[in-house]
Order: sequence, then C-alpha cells, then structure tokens
Amino acid sequence: MSEKQKKTTKSTAKGIKKSWGRWLLITSAKLLFSLVFALAIFTIYLDAKVQTVFEGQRWQIPAQIYGKIIQLKKGDNIDVSHITQSLQLNGYKKVRFITSQGQYAQSTSRLIIFRRAFDFPQLDQNSVENSTATQLTIDIKNSKISQLYIENTPVEQVQLEPILLARIVPDNKEDRVVMALENMPTMLLDTLLLVEDREFYHHQGISPLGILRALYNNILAGHTVQGGSTLTQQLVKNMFLTRDRTLTRKMKEAIMALIIEVRYSKDQLLEAYINEVYLGQHYANGIYGFGLAAKFYFGKTIAELTIEQIALLVAQVKGPSYYDPWRHPERAKQRRDLILRLMFEQRLFSVNDFEQAMESPLSIRENKRFKKDKYPAYLRLVKQELNHHLTSKQQKMGIRVFTGFSHVSQQLLEQTVSRQLTQLEQKYQQTNLQAAMVVTDIASAEIRALVGDRQSGYAGFNRAINAKRPVGSLIKPSIYLAALERYEQYNFATVLADKPITLGSGQRKQWRPKNYDGKYRNQVPLIDGLVHSLNIPTVNLGMALGLENVANAIHLLGYPHDIVTRPSILLGAINMSPLEINQMYLPIANQGMGEKVHTVNAIVSSKASSSGEVLWQFQSSNNQVISTKAAYLMDFALTKVTQKGTARSLTWRMKNINLAGKTGTSNEARDSWFIGYDAKHLVTTWVGKDNNKPTKLTGSSGALVLFSDFMKNQGSVSKLSFSDKGLSGKRLGERSLMPEGVQMTLFEKKTGHAVTNKCANTIKYPAIIDGIEIQQACLKELEVERSWYEKLFGD
Repeated sequence: MSEKQKKTTKSTAKGIKKSWGRWLLITSAKLLFSLVFALAIFTIYLDAKVQTVFEGQRWQIPAQIYGKIIQLKKGDNIDVSHITQSLQLNGYKKVRFITSQGQYAQSTSRLIIFRRAFDFPQLDQNSVENSTATQLTIDIKNSKISQLYIENTPVEQVQLEPILLARIVPDNKEDRVVMALENMPTMLLDTLLLVEDREFYHHQGISPLGILRALYNNILAGHTVQGGSTLTQQLVKNMFLTRDRTLTRKMKEAIMALIIEVRYSKDQLLEAYINEVYLGQHYANGIYGFGLAAKFYFGKTIAELTIEQIALLVAQVKGPSYYDPWRHPERAKQRRDLILRLMFEQRLFSVNDFEQAMESPLSIRENKRFKKDKYPAYLRLVKQELNHHLTSKQQKMGIRVFTGFSHVSQQLLEQTVSRQLTQLEQKYQQTNLQAAMVVTDIASAEIRALVGDRQSGYAGFNRAINAKRPVGSLIKPSIYLAALERYEQYNFATVLADKPITLGSGQRKQWRPKNYDGKYRNQVPLIDGLVHSLNIPTVNLGMALGLENVANAIHLLGYPHDIVTRPSILLGAINMSPLEINQMYLPIANQGMGEKVHTVNAIVSSKASSSGEVLWQFQSSNNQVISTKAAYLMDFALTKVTQKGTARSLTWRMKNINLAGKTGTSNEARDSWFIGYDAKHLVTTWVGKDNNKPTKLTGSSGALVLFSDFMKNQGSVSKLSFSDKGLSGKRLGERSLMPEGVQMTLFEKKTGHAVTNKCANTIKYPAIIDGIEIQQACLKELEVERSWYEKLFGD
C-alpha cells in the first residue's frame, strides 16, 4: 500500500471514528433526555397520585356507634349504682385515690370521675363541654345531685363519656381509630422515632446514613433492632404501594418519599404514619394505627398506656405477626425489653421506671379476639336509620354516631327475657318460647334498649323489628281514642251494649265475637269496655264509629301501612311488629305528641377529616297528633287498666308505683302482649312461638310478667296518679293537673248522662266539658238523710 493510500485509509478511519463518537454522544443525549423526560412525566404522575390520596379521603374509616351521652344536672335524682355500672362497662377502674384518667372513686355522698378526653358533639349553643381529660365531682344527698364540679369549679351540669357500642368496618377490612398528632403521648412519638427513624426531622425522605447506621446497629446486636427505611418511605409503602420486593417498587418508593417530603410538613407526615402503620390482624380485619392498636392489645385508650405498653406497641411495627404477644409472648417480650433499653439509654425515663418496666408482664388483653357486637338487634336498627340519613360513601368517612342506647337498660332487659322465659316454660309446661322487648324514653322518643331473641347477643332474626304478629287487644285504645276525640258523642260514661252479636265478615261468612270470659253484661260504660278489655262493647263502638274512622285513628297514632277495613281489626286481627305497636302507644304516653321513635340522635363527621361538624341531628317535630284532652283521658283509662282491669296484678307486683298499660292476647293464646309505661319509659313486650303454636299465656300471665320484672330491676318512676280531683303528683316537672277543658264530672251509671249531685247511682269520670250537657232529671234522686225528729214525727 502506498503512502497516499495509507493516509487516505487513516483519514477515513478517523472520520468514521468521529462520526461514531458523535452518533454515540447524540444518541446518549437523546436517551438521557428521554429518560429525564420519562422520569419527569412519571414524577408528575406520582405527584398527582400522592396529592389525590393525601389531600382527599386518605382512609375508609370505620363508623363509630356510641351509646347515650349521660347528662347529670344539679337537683336530678341519681341512681349511683347505674352510673358506676356504666363507668365499669366503659373500662373505668374503681380506685381509692384518683391519679389518672379512666378512674373513679366513690364514697357514700360523693362520686369523683377522672373523665377521659372525648370530643363531645356540639349539638346546640349550650354545648361547651371540654374535650380534654377532666376531673368531675358529684355530691349526692338524699339520692339527688346536690352539687357538681368540673376541676373544683361549681357547674350546673356535666356529661359522661358515652360507651362505644360498635365499629362498622368498611369493605377493605382496615380498622383504625384516627388520632391527631397533638393527642399522641410524647413518650410514644419519641420511642417511635428512636427505633424507626432518628433523623426523621432532618432528612428529606431518604437517608443513606440511616441505612448504614441501621446496618451497623443490627450487626452489633446480632439481629434486627433498627430498620433502614425512613418513616417517610414506610408511609409511602403502606399508603401508596404494594409489598412487592422489586426494584421498580423501591424506585417508586424513593421518588414518592421525596415528593411527599416537599409537599407536606414533617408533622403532617408523622400524623399520617401513626394512623397508617399496620400493627396487627384481628381475623379478617387489619389493625391500623396506634389509636386502635392500644385498644386491641391492652383494652385502653392511647393516653392510658404505661411505658412498657408503649414499648410493646412500637415493637409491633417491625412485624405484628412475628412479635404477636398472644402467639409468641417470649419473642414479643424480648423485643419490648430491647426497646425499653434504647428508651432508657436516651433518658426517656428514670432508673426506677426502667426496672419496673423490665419486670412487668406483657399485660395484654386475655383474649385476642375483640368482643363481638354485643347488641346486634339494636345495632341493626341503627344501621337501618343510617342508610336513611347518609350515603354509603359518607358512612366510610369516620363518622361518629350518637344514639339513645342505655347499657344498663339493655343488660337488665336481656336478663329479664332469659330469666322469665325459663320460668314461664316451667310453670306452663311450654318449650321454645321467644320474646321481643322495646324500651323507649317517652320524652325524647329515643329507643333505650331492644331485644329480638331470648339469646343475648343473637344476630339472627330480629323479632322486635321483623316479627309481624296479631296485636289482639292492644288495638283497642285506638278505637276508644277515636271515640273520645268525638267528645260531643262519647265520654267514659257512654253506655255500650254487651249482648251477643253477629256480623258479616266477607265471602258470606258470619262472625260472632265473644268476650274472653264468655259472659254478657247487657250494657257497660265505655271506660269499662277498655279497662276490662271487653270484646263485644269494643266491636259495637268500632262499628258505630265506622271502620274507616278507626283505621284513620290507627294511622294517626303512627302506623304507616295500609289497613284492610274489616270488623275483625276491631279485635286486633292486624299484624304489627313490636316496634310498630310501640310507636302507636308513644303519643298516648306523651300527652298526644307524635314523635318518631328512633335510635340515632346525631351523626358527626370525623375530627380528622373536618372540624367535627354535625351531619345530621334528630329534630323534634312537636307534632300534636291527638289532643292533650283525649291523651289525658286515655292515660286515665290505661292507668285504671293496671289498677282494676286486666293488668291489675301490677298492683302487687309493683306496689306503690303508678303505671299505665294494656294487655293483649291473640286467638288461642298464640301471642302474649303487654305495653306499659311509667313517668319515664314506655316498654313493649311480646311473648310467643316462632311456629305460631299456642302458648297458654295471656297478656297478663306472660308479657306483663316480663314487663314488671324489668321495671322493678331498672327502677320505675311513678307516673301521675288519679283521684276524684284529677291528677295528683308531678311527672318530671311537667303538668300536675288535668288539662284545661277537662273536669271531673258526675254521671248516672244506668243512662250515662251527666247529672247533678241530687241523683243516685252515680260515678265520677274526667270528661271534656265542651261536650257535656248536665241533665236535671234523674232515674232516681238521692235520698236525703232525715233527722231523728223527722223520722219520729214526720214532715
């Protein structure tokens, strides 16, 4: 090859080399640009994902269902045993000297409660109850509250923390109690950062030095004592990513950790972490966040945890399954003790505290399983009402639901059903008796307690809500009420025929009703037809009124369904649930006010998602469905039922207590009913069999027995008593006399006419005076007692 050719070849090779280098450089630049662009797009995508989740609804949070908030007012009557029972059910401990929240002390005249921190709903302008832990003092004299104090300051009323009934876990099976950062114990936060991420407040999401430090400490200890991921990375992994161990996931984790550090403050991230971290498994439901974990492991609120319990909780972060204290107590204790040493080295507590903590047992709950919903019958009604008030999505936003539920009433109700059904079965040689009971507060229409089966905690068929049974004589007050509202035609003395009758009942069939005792009295005053639950006078009255008017009265009292108007409805041939018939009697017990019976009082949004605003609140309708005059007369008659009528056994079952009520028995004694009330509570009771076979029980021999047992154990507040002058006594500070327009009136027994005091064979009843016309003539005048002189010598 010539020199020229050599130069040409070298020149060509050099050119090719330069072209290749240029191409490689350009291609690399393009690739780098593409990668940077793709990374930028990917980062933007991840940023949008972070914002959507972090600034939206971060979690589906269980709805928390609470019982009634007990309000104590100065001057109120108080049953201390009921208060202390509620406190114990709520996890309060009785002590001699109060030192921390969740405790109470009791003497003969004073009750001191260190109430836990609780966000009471602000339902009106007067609701200013402090949400922080507070010491309450209740002074008692003669079973009344003589003085109330909050932190030694006299007040007029206080509220007690309601009992948590249930948590409705969302579809994703993640259960948590969302906690604000400021409500977390400082000791727990310090320990968490000490073990999981000491540089949390100094790094930018990822910490290479932290990884090296964790590796070094783990090598020295011989096993894992620290993690290499920052809390931010752990939060990203738990909140946004899967648990796959891949390079792609780790890259996403690092990028999102940087993004979230830029977007949000350290306190926001820490608060999210303490609510997001997975800390255990309760069957199908995961336990997330320290708030619920404290309840899960120790049955305590987060504020009540001891040093060693905090250490055990933080130990679960590393592996809730591996360090499960129920399955692996030794392993859990070793991890806890290691964390206690780290805490002590950082001087988080004293030597004495360290020694006591190291020697203490794990002190976890005995049974890993949370108690099942103890009151499924009541909770089913709560859930039904929730579905009317909120959407499914709203119910998963951590709402707090406040109900009228009373644990004391519920427990007594369940004990009554269990005890009395067994005794009735033995006495009447029966099997498979069932019962349903509903307890309602008359003034507020709140359902206090509900039983739908004889077995406590039964979650199956709820007879109180779903069992539609013939109501028998329970329907009669609606008929007599329809008559008494027509006061120009009817009053208690109105004479009703009590003779054999025959009525057509459709399809050419004839209906011949009879009185329960098979007797006929020729005629009876209207009030006796109701008090003694006589069938024939009731049928005669109903037919005279008209079946449509009777149906209207039933609807007016609160029964919402269509009614087939046939004569047999006059004797209760209409099927209702205990809850439905309970609603019908409430206006009678509440002076004619037709409030809707309900479980839910208020629904409040989560403090974590908003300011705890009231989403829904029960509003009293103040709907006067029957006149106060007619309600008074019906109250009078139903009181006579318990004094001398079909429920007269209450005079010895509950001595010196004024009650009102009505018995009911369906054909062949298949259903035993009783509805009764005192000054405070309306109680509906049904006893029967699911197979609809006879029970041998009437309303008075079956359901009434359960009613009286419950009322005696709960403590009954005597309602107004009646005398010739009208009402005497007071009902909870309300009226003490009969309403205006009603007067005790003299009636002639035979004719039912209102007469003067010159007539013989008379009786006094309360009556609406606008419909009364006093007759001057009598069948027989009252004989005037003559003096001895007139008897001896004549006129």
